Amino acid sequence: MPAEPYYLGDNPSKPVPFDGVITASHYIMPLFATMDWSQVPREKVVENIGSLQDPGGNLNDEIMMYIHVPYCKSFCHYCNFNRFHYPKQDSERLENYTDYLIKEIDWYMRQPYVQERKFTGIYIGGGSPSTLPTSAVERLSAHLAKVVPNYESIEKSFTGEPRTLRRPGLLDVLKDHGWSRITFGVETLDPVIHRKIGRLDTREDVDAVFDRMRDLNYTADTCVDMMYDLPGQSLHGFQDELAELVDCYDPTEIDLFTTIYLPYRPLHKMILDGRVAQPGSPWQLLAMREHLYDFLSEKGYHNTIAETWSKHPEASQYQTAHCARQDIIGVGCAARGNLKDMVSINPEKVDAWQKNVDEHGASTETLQSIGYDGVLDRIMVMFPRYKHLDKSLLGDFGEKVDSDVFERVMKVIDGHLENGTVEDEGDHFRVTKLGVIWHGNLQTDYLRHALNTQGEVLMDHLTEAKEDFDKEDRFGVNEQTAFMKENDELYPKLMK
Repeated sequence: MPAEPYYLGDNPSKPVPFDGVITASHYIMPLFATMDWSQVPREKVVENIGSLQDPGGNLNDEIMMYIHVPYCKSFCHYCNFNRFHYPKQDSERLENYTDYLIKEIDWYMRQPYVQERKFTGIYIGGGSPSTLPTSAVERLSAHLAKVVPNYESIEKSFTGEPRTLRRPGLLDVLKDHGWSRITFGVETLDPVIHRKIGRLDTREDVDAVFDRMRDLNYTADTCVDMMYDLPGQSLHGFQDELAELVDCYDPTEIDLFTTIYLPYRPLHKMILDGRVAQPGSPWQLLAMREHLYDFLSEKGYHNTIAETWSKHPEASQYQTAHCARQDIIGVGCAARGNLKDMVSINPEKVDAWQKNVDEHGASTETLQSIGYDGVLDRIMVMFPRYKHLDKSLLGDFGEKVDSDVFERVMKVIDGHLENGTVEDEGDHFRVTKLGVIWHGNLQTDYLRHALNTQGEVLMDHLTEAKEDFDKEDRFGVNEQTAFMKENDELYPKLMK
């Protein structure tokens, strides 16, 4: 049974374990707020790339591959990812992009470090990978089957959007090549809100994807994204949508994301202009988070990752890797990866990415070591999302990192134990239901020391102070939005 209610019912206790609630629960936002990457000299990048010739030096024995396809048929108003308009009637450009994906994949698969790792999964994300021609998806899938060890048995996830995922033949190809997870965004079932946030797919498109999978007897996991705290959305409306999603489609997995309102994104501008309604109060946001926890628990879903609910009790390999428990090979324009103790960030423009692939094999421009301190920071930032932290893992880092760093980490854990968002389970720490509701705050506590000036401003904008929880209009022009508007160049538009 779910734990006691906090924000629901007639007389909720309404605990506020932090000074204010961070409205963005998505793990990408807190990580982005620390990004003060200065491009390392090319010679150092080459040296770091060369270290992949050494099969040792591993922090993780397991590895997965993330492949990024940046193309979309249209742009959603809330989107924070690397994407470009679909090149209309230009299948040649998309086929050429696929050629370069294969080139970069082959380069990584030749590296001794990669060859010594155990492959656990492949994830193709975007953008909207379903914008690729069916022939390109088939060609890429067939090539991956040749070069990736144990391709048949590892987890394989393909992301799309309903309009293009339903195209004739695409789901057939994905089934034939053993893609075991099909993930796509529904975001909202309210047709008015759906249009207001820039979604041009329809309910008919969603129905067509599920119907086609049923016709094919395609038993891959169906993983859908849904958003809440949307402009003009009520608690009752969200509750009805969530129930309808489960009743109508019965998806294997649901990723539930708080809407992120960034000042340099169209959705926030539309709210300021009065074209789109304000979102509800922070109290409503907290009630939405609690409702989805209670409702989906009662429906038999497991909260595998803080914002993910699955019929499977364990997190997917992709989620496990992104929580810093595996290495990731980042392939494609703007993809990020983690190898050894190094972070890679590929060029954000397709032409620059292709040029690097031609000249260097690996396209990364910023492959650099973050050291054991950085690895510990990454693990701790992701702990609130992963929800579980073995003390033995923490102890291993206690012997490798600076004592001040380790002391800072333990101090944050102690604070979370004290406010009830984390529990001590003997051999591990576990994030509680209250911690899941507030997990954006937990994440930020572990990276607060690394925030640069623009990160501090961003976090201030994404934080609602307790004294403002009853305020009707959450967004307006203020000191933070003015700073971000005047310093737009400091805020990269890319989250991946």
